Amino acid sequence: MLNRILVVLLVSALAPVARAQTIVVQGPGVLTGDASMPPRDPNAPRKTGTAVLRGRVVASDSGQPLRKAQVRVSSPELRENRLATTDANGKYEFKELPAGRYNLSVSKGSYVSLQFGQTRPFEPGKPLEIQDAQTIEKVDFSLPRGSVVTGRIVDEFGEPATDVMVTLQRYQNMSGRRRLVPSGRPSTTNDIGEFRLFAIPPGQYYLSASMRNAQMSPFDSSDDRSGYAPTYFPGTPNVAEAQRVTVGVGQTITDLAMALIPTKLARVSGSAVDSRGRAMSGMVMALPRGADMIGSMMMQPGQIRPDGTFQINGVAAGTYTLQANFGNSGPDSESASVDVTVNGEDVNDVHLVGAKPSAVTGRLVVDPAAAQTLRPSTMRVGMTPVQTDGIVFNTSGPAMVNDDLTFEAKARPGQMRLQVNPLPAGWGIRAVRYRATDVTDSGLDIRPNEDVGDVEIELTNRMPEVSGQVTNARGAIVKDYTVVVFPEDRERWTNNPRYVRSGRPDQDGRYKITSLPPGSYLIVALDQVEQGEWMDPDFLERMRPKASAFGIAEGETKSFDLKLNSAS
Repeated sequence: MLNRILVVLLVSALAPVARAQTIVVQGPGVLTGDASMPPRDPNAPRKTGTAVLRGRVVASDSGQPLRKAQVRVSSPELRENRLATTDANGKYEFKELPAGRYNLSVSKGSYVSLQFGQTRPFEPGKPLEIQDAQTIEKVDFSLPRGSVVTGRIVDEFGEPATDVMVTLQRYQNMSGRRRLVPSGRPSTTNDIGEFRLFAIPPGQYYLSASMRNAQMSPFDSSDDRSGYAPTYFPGTPNVAEAQRVTVGVGQTITDLAMALIPTKLARVSGSAVDSRGRAMSGMVMALPRGADMIGSMMMQPGQIRPDGTFQINGVAAGTYTLQANFGNSGPDSESASVDVTVNGEDVNDVHLVGAKPSAVTGRLVVDPAAAQTLRPSTMRVGMTPVQTDGIVFNTSGPAMVNDDLTFEAKARPGQMRLQVNPLPAGWGIRAVRYRATDVTDSGLDIRPNEDVGDVEIELTNRMPEVSGQVTNARGAIVKDYTVVVFPEDRERWTNNPRYVRSGRPDQDGRYKITSLPPGSYLIVALDQVEQGEWMDPDFLERMRPKASAFGIAEGETKSFDLKLNSAS
């Protein structure tokens, strides 16, 4: 008996006219996991998979097959990541897939990229559960043609502005903060100031134009202070005053014209020496900080001269982190950073003093019986800053775990949170301790030129799991929703993604959230949630009255059948 599952993709709620697309999944047997099966061990010697996944990709406007579309299937838990390209008939196939839970996405040139189960722009897709020896057919995608935005950028005299980077940007919550981030591919103006943006999903955007103010070489010592501020349509340096551009499905918007805003630029200069006070060679980068720093991405370079001095030209007003990486950029290279604020006047006598990376040594703590299933050589210990408010360079690479579960990592100064990746499915970090003090959430305080020892990272394969189904007001099971789980303690809503999780249902409508630390939580099922929105503390506060409270202990598995709520 063949089971047929219809998944409707509606793109988009923001569009004036929506187009329905159908994904058909066909295959033998039950498409959900069997709870009676023993857990898989991803670290055991890899076996050849026995499942097959195939389908077809067509254009939604014409129904014609799309050749050379890229289809990606991935499973973080299984460490599987494969790519297939459609043939002349738009068909693709994956063979020998191990059983597991997969993400599936499709992209093609000027078309809007889609994920399996995606129903709206900027919404996460759904997982696809695949069993051993299963053949899943007709996982078909109907890609809508992307919208196009064209226009022209001129200078203050109405002359064409060439080589200007033009992007569409939108606000998105990242790590509990609202950021203005680029959406889609950027464009560069041609010799007559024209730009063309394509493959745009429907939505509302801010159009920005940025002239690289330091087009001259980092060695250039020009005294010219004239330049242009990042400009937002219809012609303002302040995004709060900008006009949003609404883009529908497959729409072409032409003749968006604006003039760049002239501004006075500054020069930032100073010296860069290593920890011994010796002049160093290399580059100093001015990295923008703040809420809109990702949107600007205008990193200004300055060459370090033989005497250790440097000069960065064409720096617009704003807050920056000056970062320098000395030596050969390896794990033992020195680095230095300092924050500066530019308000149109030159900033002089900035001193960057290098610091050697600190050695962070320790060991993984694992139950001896469970440790037999781990392969230390496949795991790495890495560190990320607890607080980030800008682009971060000069972070050391992850450190290998030795067979005796010890490790030695290199770290830059700062408050760092330790991670172990990749971990097998069902495994997580129980605690990180430094000299018996729990620093799992607060991070490890790494000071310049100081080594840190006695670090313990305790792993567990008894991570809690929450799963279930969702019904609507009529009691019918729904298959399109997002579940959000967040702590009752509001202090844990920001800067620590392990406590705030979201989940989408598989093709049978069941959600599953794993690797959740033990604790007291709230859970809610919502009709629609944009990517990253569940990390917004204000959003979580609005959802709190709709959520149900629960507690979960280590190793506990709970099932919650939830009622669907509106996110509005």
